[in-house]
Amino acid sequence: MINFIIVSDDRDDNLGVYFNDCKNQILGLLEELKESLEGSINEISGNQCNSAYIDLKVPTYHPNPFIFIAYSHGNEYALCSQEDNYVEKGANTQHFTNSLFYTTACSAGKELGPHLVEQGCLAFVGYENEINAYKKDEQKEISKNCDNAGIVSFLSEDITIYESYKRMKNYYTQQIDRLEDVKDMMFAMNLIQARESLVCLGDKNLKKEDFFVA
Repeated sequence: MINFIIVSDDRDDNLGVYFNDCKNQILGLLEELKESLEGSINEISGNQCNSAYIDLKVPTYHPNPFIFIAYSHGNEYALCSQEDNYVEKGANTQHFTNSLFYTTACSAGKELGPHLVEQGCLAFVGYENEINAYKKDEQKEISKNCDNAGIVSFLSEDITIYESYKRMKNYYTQQIDRLEDVKDMMFAMNLIQARESLVCLGDKNLKKEDFFVA
């Protein structure tokens, strides 16, 4: 069994629906893989997306490993909801010991990601610069699939987190090439910026089997 904590700031005025759609895509995948993963899933929604709840809930998984997936806004030092920095450098990163930390939050890979690894997080995948998400149907679907490509590969295949990260970058490239063919250059440029912002930190040899607990 793998323990999952999945955060979606679905109350965000601008991107709450997008964050929720990203989360639902992963929940659908976990349902498909339930016989092999037997995942235990804790969903954290927008009204729980605060440091008090994180500080209460996440330590209950210790000392077992777990996978933490977060869809929200962020900055160089924190993951943010409308009311709170719910994961913040120097505040509560110690709770993520023995975790794989995967987030689509802007800029979190610059300062927060390295600090999480220093605090015992096994691996971090995210973006070190600001990225864009889209609300128009076709663009939203591409953006969502790009954002989730790494964790989808990691959970669906027998590959390392670093191989999943490379698959994610390759998926971005495939979408960029297609957009360039149809002359949607602005969207393609934004995807290029996102692809080049991706980072994979920590133990690059991690596999999903490292997260199984009895």
